[in-house]
Amino acid sequence: MEAEDSEESVAEPKAPKKSRLGLVLAIVVITVLVTGAAVAGTVFGPALFGHSKKGEQAAEKDKAKDKEKIGESVELSPIMVDARADDGNLHHLKVVLAVEVAEGTPKDELMRYLPRGREAAVGYLRSQTFDHLVDPTHYTDVRTELSKTFSEAIGHERISRVLVTDFVAQ
Repeated sequence: MEAEDSEESVAEPKAPKKSRLGLVLAIVVITVLVTGAAVAGTVFGPALFGHSKKGEQAAEKDKAKDKEKIGESVELSPIMVDARADDGNLHHLKVVLAVEVAEGTPKDELMRYLPRGREAAVGYLRSQTFDHLVDPTHYTDVRTELSKTFSEAIGHERISRVLVTDFVAQ
């Protein structure tokens, strides 16, 4: 019996070594397969799900923006106006505009028309209530209307864009 016990004790350690080797081999194979699937998904996934078309469209838009020329800009002196709030109090408003000169427009020609644009901007700002002008939800509308008013006074053909570079309210 002692011989049988010694054979059993010798046989037991060999079995776990084989199962450990199989476990390590299985882990290596699974790791390789998961890594390969991840690489394949990264490479081929966008094409399969149509993301490459969106990426190409975004790249084309970026190229179009790069081609859009930014003309010379002229910054106007600050426009200061008083605006009445809904409660009747007067508040000060300072707005600084810059205009991009349209391609083909001589800068000296634009300079002759700038006082008309300033006058239109002052008229627009004074016609609005202070609460409307400083409300963050209305800022985009105010900026758009101010730009439109200014452009109409100067002439759309002379400028390509009106920028609000400073907007301070007290």
